[in-house]
Amino acid sequence: MNNKKANIYSKRIAPWVLPILLVALWELFSATGIVSKETLPSPLDILYSAIHLVQTGELFNHIKVSFSRAFIGFAIGGSIGLILGIVNGVYPIAEKHLDTTIQMFRNIPHLALIPLVILWLGIGEEAKIFLVAIGVFFPIYVNTYHGIISVDKSLIEMGKVYGLSKNKLLVR
Repeated sequence: MNNKKANIYSKRIAPWVLPILLVALWELFSATGIVSKETLPSPLDILYSAIHLVQTGELFNHIKVSFSRAFIGFAIGGSIGLILGIVNGVYPIAEKHLDTTIQMFRNIPHLALIPLVILWLGIGEEAKIFLVAIGVFFPIYVNTYHGIISVDKSLIEMGKVYGLSKNKLLVR
């Protein structure tokens, strides 16, 4: 029976000990003034604000705006990443001319782009959507590109023997 209790503790309770302890210390430090409420609001203040935002309906409006920003950014970055990944994976001449430049930009940290994005696009919705699109573009591009170039050449040859067109080869 003790082994079963230890197993339950290690699987269900143990992962929550440190986060609960950190939140309790945070609340204690906020209540005693060790941490200024202007610098870091207490967990209870955050909870009260969340309840207020839910009651007034503001939270759902903010969630809707954030979701639409994320959806638009995903649609833009994902579609460009998918298209360029397919083009570079299928056509060696496109890979030769585009992939090196794309990989060069991929190595720039997104946080380093924020000042440039602010200069180019300001701090409005366009800048936020652009940053989401950039964040989505590279993983989709890389996975599409590597997915296409890693297909076994003998499978492509077999598809051609069976009369599959380039479009059907790409889809299958």
